[in-house]
Amino acid sequence: MKIFITGPTGYIGNKLAHALAGKGYEIHALVRRGDSEILLQHPRMKIFYGDLLDYNSIRAAMEGCQQVFHTAGLVRLWAKDPNEFYLNNVNGTENVLAAALSAGVKKLVYTSTCGVWASSMNHPLTETDPRTAAFDNDYDLSKCLAEKLVKEYSYKGLFTVIVNPSRVYGPGVYRHSNGVNRFLLHLLRYKISFVPADLDTEANYAFIDDVVKGHLLAMEHGLGGERYILGGENASYKRIIGFVKKSTSSKNIFLRLPEIFLTAFSWIELMRGKLNGHDPLIIPAIVKRFSLAKTFDCSKAIRQLGYTITPLEVGLQITLEHLKK
Repeated sequence: MKIFITGPTGYIGNKLAHALAGKGYEIHALVRRGDSEILLQHPRMKIFYGDLLDYNSIRAAMEGCQQVFHTAGLVRLWAKDPNEFYLNNVNGTENVLAAALSAGVKKLVYTSTCGVWASSMNHPLTETDPRTAAFDNDYDLSKCLAEKLVKEYSYKGLFTVIVNPSRVYGPGVYRHSNGVNRFLLHLLRYKISFVPADLDTEANYAFIDDVVKGHLLAMEHGLGGERYILGGENASYKRIIGFVKKSTSSKNIFLRLPEIFLTAFSWIELMRGKLNGHDPLIIPAIVKRFSLAKTFDCSKAIRQLGYTITPLEVGLQITLEHLKK
């Protein structure tokens, strides 16, 4: 069977592409960069050069495929031109959906994010919980709009399933957007890191291998028009920091900074980014995101898909060993 995948050089997409190829499927991988072959070396992978904004390149690469995994998108919380988020994550997604409908694809799995929900407040969020606050960044909003398109195409006859990974970590292709891995790598290199003042704030952390398996399960068992949270354990910063301290031989220093200080610094960085065009080290949306509880309940995926969760300490240990290399 032939399977089409977007974003095969990304953090989740690359592991997913290799997992599919390892199962014997013929993979049609849509890429933009000319040096992508090094990340897609497998006899069952066929590379197609194209772009999410080029419908014809997507349709040509999708020819003969029965399934589609759409993992590609602009994954970051800031861009000098905010329109990039909507062009790639919304318009690009519609091109993939339209091509899949035209090609007679049997099933499409769309990779969204748990960022489409706001703070979890008093309880871990589920798929049916509404968003309770306004969007504070273009990435999350663009993914929410893309989800609406996916649902619209399910009404048009395309079999679609949405998966929502939480904060994903673990061995894989290094990407700037992966905050957990960058935090751990920074600690290993420099032995010092800034952390929020409130270490009791909890969020959901998903091990990369679980998320990849969740994609495969969503394709196999996911119900049409449904969405599934692919997460892990809910844990506080204190728990993660405590584990890192125990697992690393060297002494790490954690500097707790008040939110008001981080917010002021983030606004300065944001202004520098707008003036100079470079990526800010931190922006106000990130400060806000890491100061709010972001806990989730994966029961639906566990019950309907057979999704499983790697214990947090096990996943963190594997990740630390990988990053040390």
